[in-house]
Amino acid sequence: MCEEVFEMICSMDRRRIELQLVLQCAPTIAGLKTSNLLIVPKEQEDKVRFVLRHSGLLGYRLVYDKKRVIFLVFNRDMLMSYLAKKEIRTFLSSYGYRTDAFGYSLRNFQERYDGYVRNRKEFPHEIGVFLGYPLCDVKGFIQNGGDDFLLAGYWKVYDNADATGALFEKFDLIKDDMVRMISKGCSVRDIRLKCHESEASKRAV
Repeated sequence: MCEEVFEMICSMDRRRIELQLVLQCAPTIAGLKTSNLLIVPKEQEDKVRFVLRHSGLLGYRLVYDKKRVIFLVFNRDMLMSYLAKKEIRTFLSSYGYRTDAFGYSLRNFQERYDGYVRNRKEFPHEIGVFLGYPLCDVKGFIQNGGDDFLLAGYWKVYDNADATGALFEKFDLIKDDMVRMISKGCSVRDIRLKCHESEASKRAV
């Protein structure tokens, strides 16, 4: 994050849902990532649902954690497509998931995540899959206990570090651009439309 954007954030209302969505979920808003976690105060749950309803993204409440609520914010088509891959289904099946329907997988994950947050049960390492991380990095994290990674950014990277590092840089630039748009009064829906228009124009060239 550049200094200009940092100062911009400091001057804004950081409880504003649109700003928090951009800060926590910019790659998903841009269509570059399947999903992100969004953590906000409980009393803002209805505001989150309202903003998402008009954004083209979905929010699935995972758990209430003390005074906070944690959502999985996702692009439905992208996440469904990712979870439907054979290697992902095999991986989730090894954790006891029912993978024959998207809703079952999502519910299984919600229950396991809730159990971890509220009752300190086993950490659901498959969270990386639901956040759209490459399977090699999810497995690498599990096998190495989170150590011996090649790169740490939006997640810990165990393969293809150069390509993933370039992607992380793109995520950062997009987040900065989105903060600027929020500061000018753009909605999350406006930002998504601009991102899609930009990608469409690139493909047309």
